[in-house]
This record gives sequence, C-alpha cells and structure tokens, in this order.
Amino acid sequence: MSKPLKTLIAALFLLSIALACMLYRPQNQPGWHDAALLAKANQALESLPGKEAGDLRALLVSTGPSRIDDRISAWFQSAMKDELKPVAEYAVASLRAMAEQGDLEAMWHLHFVLTQRIATADEGLMWLRKAADLGHPRSIFDQTRRDLRDRPAELAAAMLKFSDREDDAGFQSLHWLASAHEKGDRGLPKDAAKSADYRARAEALGKKLHPPREKK
Repeated sequence: MSKPLKTLIAALFLLSIALACMLYRPQNQPGWHDAALLAKANQALESLPGKEAGDLRALLVSTGPSRIDDRISAWFQSAMKDELKPVAEYAVASLRAMAEQGDLEAMWHLHFVLTQRIATADEGLMWLRKAADLGHPRSIFDQTRRDLRDRPAELAAAMLKFSDREDDAGFQSLHWLASAHEKGDRGLPKDAAKSADYRARAEALGKKLHPPREKK
C-alpha cells in the first residue's frame, strides 16, 4: 500500500471518528445560560436557608433529562413569592430558550407558566399552538379543547377519536370522557359504567406511558 493511500485512509478514519462524536454527543444540554439573570436568582436565594437555596439552585442549572421538570419545579416554588421573583424569571427564561431550540415539552410547559398571567397569556397560547402544529400530543389535546370549547358535540367527538391513541392525548381524553360520563355533562349522558371503563383505560395507558421507576 502506498504512503499517500495510507495517509488518505488514516484521514478518513479520523474524520469518521469526529463525525461519530458529533452524531452521538448527548443532546441533553439546554445550550443556554444567562449569567446576569442567574446572578439575580442567586442573590434572591440568599434569603433562604442553605440547603433549601442549594436545592432550588440545582433545579435552575440542571442539564440532564429532567431539566424541564426541574425548571417547572423551581417556578412552582418561587412564582408566588415576591422575594424569589428572579428565580421564577430565570426558570421561565430557561424554558423559553429550550422552546426556541425546538423542544416540544419545553414549549408545552412554557405555555403553561405563561398562561398563568394575563400579561403573558397570548405568548403562552402561541407556544401551545406551535407545539400542537409540530405534533406534541398533550398540546394537540389542549389546543383541540380550546378550539372546540363552544362546540360541545364536536368536542365530544374529538375526545372519542383521541381515546384510541396511545399517547398523552389519548390519556388526557380518557380522563376527560370518564369525568364527563361521571357527572353527565359536556354533552354526554351520565353513565357510571362508561366512566369506570374510561378511567380504567386511562390508568392502564398511564402505566404504559410512564412506567414506575425501579427503586435503587
């Protein structure tokens, strides 16, 4: 084998390694950080006991698969406390950054926190629509329920159609149907047997979608 050919093969081998590293690099990093906002959040956390402040800060800066749940948890713990407003602001900004990067779960959760305030509700509904258009099951369910809220017959039909799905839209619709038949509202008759059946199906689907974690 000639030296130029050996050099070419070696170069191609190194290139393949580099490409593999790029393709299989963990994609669980938010890719966003705002030092000024985080500094304000840290300053606000100084009002809390050490462990509580440390636990809350960890939720703000986590980068693993639970990062969206962590930001939501941080928001819930701080949103109603004036002294922790910077913490809530950082959590929302982090969710917005993940949503802007195309994370559908982040879009739905961002929609949730933004629609808790009238001033940001329109942006929240925009994120819900975007996530639904991109195929996020829970967002599709919530957007459909909004779109058909004044058309009960069409909404009930949509819920029945959703109930055959094995995703979060199906799970939510099964609970919706169980509640409707339990109370006899939303345009559906009161029917204890149907309510129990829908609720049992929802429980089974919930276990399938979110199996319990094994205890270590």
